[in-house]
Amino acid sequence: MAYNFNLEQFNGPLDLLLGLIQDQKLDISQVALATVTDQYLAYLEKASDIGAMDLADFLVVATKLLVIKSKLLLPELNNDEEDSAEELENQLKIYRDYLEASKQLEKIIAAKNFSFSRDRVAVLLDPTFSPPTGLAADDLAKIFSEIIQRVDYVVNLPQQVMARVMSLKEKISDIKNLLAGAPKINFQHVLGGAQSRHDVVVCFMALLELVKNNEIAVNQKGVFDEITIEKI
Repeated sequence: MAYNFNLEQFNGPLDLLLGLIQDQKLDISQVALATVTDQYLAYLEKASDIGAMDLADFLVVATKLLVIKSKLLLPELNNDEEDSAEELENQLKIYRDYLEASKQLEKIIAAKNFSFSRDRVAVLLDPTFSPPTGLAADDLAKIFSEIIQRVDYVVNLPQQVMARVMSLKEKISDIKNLLAGAPKINFQHVLGGAQSRHDVVVCFMALLELVKNNEIAVNQKGVFDEITIEKI
């Protein structure tokens, strides 16, 4: 069976953009992308053979190019699209690597240098212990001891995490109980039982969780005034 390979022909927005940058002899960067923006848009205006399905991809790249150029012309412009600009730059670099690899593959195919390997023969191998030469019993005992210590850390870690979660739930319950007995409490009242820095952090996290769930309102009239907490 004969196959026809044509690996150099790419028709897409990244192919066009890479060609424009290479014609200008520019390195792939956001500055280079901004430089060729006008040429890219001019090509889209004149091109009539772009299918409707492919046109969306070209327009997406055109939009990103316009954002990049606007940022360079107006440095004070909001940087919300910085990630998409870097993403386009990275996509173009990856596309260039694939294009170069395709050219090398085409040379190999044209030279008709093919090789085929036979299927691997199924062999059943019994597992055996083959320690390195010179490994002493003391060295082996030390290695096993280190492995056991690592396993113990992994086993006990979830228990420590669970203890923190439980303490946070308990603090949330305590704050709700305090608000059940009084319409308004102050922050010092909430910190009354804090014994360590960890307890203070748990208090803050509990308050933030209750605020996020719209269960409490936290107010402070002045910078150094008392923080009050009331139930919604």
